[in-house]
Amino acid sequence: MITVTITGNLTDDPHTFQTRDNTAGCELRVAVNLPSRTGAGDGITRYLKVVTFGVMAIHAAESVRKGDRVTIQGHDLTSEAWLGNDGAPRSKVAIRATEIAVSLRFDTLTTGRADRAAEQAAHGSDAQAKAEAAVLSGVTTAA
Repeated sequence: MITVTITGNLTDDPHTFQTRDNTAGCELRVAVNLPSRTGAGDGITRYLKVVTFGVMAIHAAESVRKGDRVTIQGHDLTSEAWLGNDGAPRSKVAIRATEIAVSLRFDTLTTGRADRAAEQAAHGSDAQAKAEAAVLSGVTTAA
């Protein structure tokens, strides 16, 4: 299996779709800037299609937008080819994502995981879970 990791900026908002078996899907387009081979001047920009399915597709569609810097790890590299409207051959590389991460170098992110754990524990009866939720939410009590 080939595993590839890319880091780049989204060129469009995510495009969501449903597969034939009603699985959620999401397509992202990522611009990856490669450094110049000579060290002088501008490098090359490669545009890649990234697809993901299921829960990750839903999360990606809700979380990222055009311009966001993302790091994507994936496999299942495919090449798509077709004739453009002008009759010229066109092609692109597609990656099936296994992980999608947002860069914190340029933006902030709140996942909500601690809030969900606190909410779940507040409605449960497990004392350990409630104590963990209190710590996660920033509230601690002295015994």
